[in-house]
Amino acid sequence: MTTSLSPAPTAATPQRPARSAGATMLTLAGGAMVAGSLLYVAGLATSPPQASPADADYIASLAADEGQTALSALLLHYGNMALALAWLAAPALVRGRRGRIPTIVGALLSAIGLVTVTGMVLYDFWTGGIGQELPADTALALVESVQGQAAVGVVGTVTLLGLLGPLVGLAGLARAGVITWWLLVPAVACLVASAALSFTPLLYAGFALVGAVPTVAVGLRMIARTRAEAAA
Repeated sequence: MTTSLSPAPTAATPQRPARSAGATMLTLAGGAMVAGSLLYVAGLATSPPQASPADADYIASLAADEGQTALSALLLHYGNMALALAWLAAPALVRGRRGRIPTIVGALLSAIGLVTVTGMVLYDFWTGGIGQELPADTALALVESVQGQAAVGVVGTVTLLGLLGPLVGLAGLARAGVITWWLLVPAVACLVASAALSFTPLLYAGFALVGAVPTVAVGLRMIARTRAEAAA
């Protein structure tokens, strides 16, 4: 007589919950916030220097070096785009009611303003091209004609939301306890300094680098949040 021994039941190995799409997107947004900030700094650092803020000198600076103009424009374009998309995920850091509204408003203003900036930056290719192909006075007249259009003025005004929105969003995140209020200091200080001083590539890049501290902190907070939730 033989007996068959069936294997003893084993405890089921606990399965780690699959990472949600939302958690993955928050991580990607955090990376985009950090990368976008650094790309923006690099775009300003590589901007062609110009003799004065006058339109004629601006055209001449973009026309002087096609490669540098293209590099700066691309860095600024994709830097602003990454920041615009990343800001849309910032409200996910808020838990509860406190700070929710200003964070959402700031995120939306940032996204609209920064996406608009990405389009305006692409004008650099056009401006540099006409500066190379046309006489200086003709190129200047053409640029002034385009800038004088009402629709272009509206678009230019919307770009200001890219400056205001992050401040509102950072204030909301600070109100919610996600970041410290002190992180608003470099953001506001660099904005005021850049408005008060004439544009110089390296100087403005320095302002942008200091001003990037709060946005980089928010980006790292997004990444840390998803890691903490995954560990829990």
